[in-house]
Amino acid sequence: MRLTSLPLQLLALLVLPLLGLLVLVAFGGVAVHQAEMRELLVNHNRQLTAAAAAALSGQLEQRQNVALSLARVAENLGPDEVLNQAGPLVSLFDRGIAIHTADGQLLAASVPARSSQMILAQALDVSPPAILAQPERDGSDTRTLLLNVASGEQGLRVTGLSSLDLIAEAAGLGSHPEAVTLGALLLDRDGTILLSSDSAQVGTVFDGAPQITAIDRTAAFERIDSQGHDVITTAAPIPLAGWTLVYEERWHETLSPIAQYSQAAPLVLVPGLLIALGTVWFGIRRVVLPLRKLEAQANELAWGNYAAIEQQVGGIEEIRHLQETLQQMSKRVQAAQASMHDYIGAITRAQEDERRRLAHELHDQTAQALVALDHRQQMLKPYLRDDPAAAARLAEIREMIAATMGDLRRIVRALRPAYLEELGLAPALEMLARDLQRDDRLVIHFEKHGAPQRLAPEREMALYRIAQEALNNAWQHSGGSDIWLSVRFEPDQVTITVRDNGKGFAAPRHAADLGASGVQRFGLMGMYERASLIGAHLQIRSEPGAGTTVIVGVPTTAVSGGPVRMPGV
Repeated sequence: MRLTSLPLQLLALLVLPLLGLLVLVAFGGVAVHQAEMRELLVNHNRQLTAAAAAALSGQLEQRQNVALSLARVAENLGPDEVLNQAGPLVSLFDRGIAIHTADGQLLAASVPARSSQMILAQALDVSPPAILAQPERDGSDTRTLLLNVASGEQGLRVTGLSSLDLIAEAAGLGSHPEAVTLGALLLDRDGTILLSSDSAQVGTVFDGAPQITAIDRTAAFERIDSQGHDVITTAAPIPLAGWTLVYEERWHETLSPIAQYSQAAPLVLVPGLLIALGTVWFGIRRVVLPLRKLEAQANELAWGNYAAIEQQVGGIEEIRHLQETLQQMSKRVQAAQASMHDYIGAITRAQEDERRRLAHELHDQTAQALVALDHRQQMLKPYLRDDPAAAARLAEIREMIAATMGDLRRIVRALRPAYLEELGLAPALEMLARDLQRDDRLVIHFEKHGAPQRLAPEREMALYRIAQEALNNAWQHSGGSDIWLSVRFEPDQVTITVRDNGKGFAAPRHAADLGASGVQRFGLMGMYERASLIGAHLQIRSEPGAGTTVIVGVPTTAVSGGPVRMPGV
């Protein structure tokens, strides 16, 4: 348990302060004075205003995020499909949703036509993301509607329509027991009242607007209202919409009952403490623990363990919906991977067939032509005995033919490793190391451990190609002096290791990271795909200046298509 975890934060910031305050008030007594009570009232209202503003900001931000998510999903699934499948997300906008283009073309809507036209008229003149307030006349009352405008990456816009009264109620505005003397107002940038317990005030300009709307943080001050009452005004900004939340209280009418019952303050704190303890317990059992389990499952899912996400974590409804979404995503990824594995497997088989065909043609045609050419030059020797210069040229031609035939045999072995088919993996790897040892620039060391055993042909070929690619990479790019190639045969696994003492590089942790830096490492991608097709475990360990190690191991009873991890150092 770290101090940054939610249970400890709730305990340290909520439960323990309330308990300490309860003990202090119970044993220290309460010295009530009108000025002190007034200060207490100011602080109380300041905290109340800040908390209410934060709650209202959270409600606005939640709807804005939902509108943005719907816009992005609508660009992929289509407007009508989003409205049919969005479910609980759409319910956040109790007055409906309109999906339209930036130039005002309505694509889909869950609102009446009149509301759709009003939405388009308001939303076209703004640059998303934006939050707009629109007064609406309802008989003798005036209410305010909230428009959340969001745009997807391709310009598709979603505008959600909500009743500001319901949003305020969800944020806890107007639900305080001191509402008789405490009034809440919501002002826009110009000081126009958007929300008030008195609907007649909605749409009018607040008389203290110039002083209040200029604040940039929670503030408290005294003023004389339009009726001549001395009021304490606390205000807090809502930056997301550019609004200001205002609480006004006639503190002279409030202090008398507070002073009368101040000695009973400890008893008032007891229910709050019990509620706080209950809140902490609920948060731990229904939010924190399920989220931790879901986080662990998501980490396993990222590494290819798709079965981990199927175990239910419980918790509140939103967490269960999130897990269901991850489960659906997991199934789609598995289906896509299965299709991709089949496709890559077909490509790999076709590639090997083409290599086998080319090797056969080079061996049967080109090599035979070189042998015939060598015989022809041998037949010229008797005719050139008396010409030393011609004989030297003829010897030079023979050496060139021999070198060409050696290169051709090496190419044929690289295309179609006959040693692999006839003798097995270990001799083929040893011959591969010998073929690559073309000069003294870099030394290749071959090691074999355990009793050699044969695997299925497709597994042996995949392991051979992975080792071939790793050796070529080390030869061309490592800049080292030595390469170590080893094959280890164990009863239940065969492991191949290619290690060099070169300059190394920043190794990827997963195959998905291979192209993240913008550098396409197609050789490494090919190694990963070959390992994945035979159910092998591939590791690439490297860091700059420390060389590179490639390890691939496959169980002797492996099934193709198993998960493959590529941890770094």
